[in-house]
Formats: sequence, structure tokens, C-alpha cells
Amino acid sequence: MMIVAGLAIENSAGARLTLLVLGSTLLVVAVFWFMWQLPQRSDLLAGWAAPLALLSAWGGVMSAVATTLLWLLPSPDLWLAIVFLLAYPATIGAGVLVLWIHRGGEVTQQTIYLQRLQARVGIILGVAAVCMGYVFVMTHKEILTPVGT
Repeated sequence: MMIVAGLAIENSAGARLTLLVLGSTLLVVAVFWFMWQLPQRSDLLAGWAAPLALLSAWGGVMSAVATTLLWLLPSPDLWLAIVFLLAYPATIGAGVLVLWIHRGGEVTQQTIYLQRLQARVGIILGVAAVCMGYVFVMTHKEILTPVGT
């Protein structure tokens, strides 16, 4: 038994997985907090916002479709790695970068509003696809089993 933050947790694969997920979540929150604390410079990165917004929105759609295909494939292990390591981070990361580029202030232009909207839609679809992917993994694989076994 180990003690974490005053809680007694049994030494098991589930407890280890829980600690890994909590640690990863705290790291992501810390990085996002730091990103939004950086001062906003001129429109140096504004040219990247439009393609990233499109990547986020369409990546979210493709991630949701790819995750749905996991249930239909006879051997989804390779597909699982591609979706979890490429599709999800690209979709959510592109959306976060668009929101970061256009952070702060009021939206005065319709193009900026639409880019933010595309980014939010991509992030929501990406998170929904991640949830569906985790449901697939939890129902079809043992905890902490490497892909391919």
C-alpha cells in the first residue's frame, strides 16, 4: 500500500494507471497555464491560425470516424497507436494553438470568430474521440497491456 496526497492506494495496475493519468493531466494544465501567461506579441503568428483551425475541425471529424472504426476492425492494434499518437494530439493541439494565437481581447473580425469556433469544434470532437477511444481500450484490452499483445 502506498500513500499519495493523504490517500491510501493499493499497489495495483489500476492505481498506477490512475496516478499516471493524474500526473499527465497536471502537466498539461501547467503547460496551458504557462502558455496563456506569455505576453501576446503582434500578429506574427496570425497567418498560421486559418490552416490550424481547419486542421482542428477536420481532424476532429476524422478522429471521431477513425475511433468508430476501432470497433469494426478485426485487429485494431496498429490503428489504435496511430489514432492515439497522431490523430488526437494533432486535432486538439491545433485547436489549442488557434485559441492561443487569438487569445485575449474582444473579437472584432468575423474571420477570427470563425477560426475560434472551428478550433473549439475541433477540440470538442477530439476530446469526444479520445473518450470513445478510452472506452474501446477499457472494454477490449487489459490494463497496462502494450499494444500488439
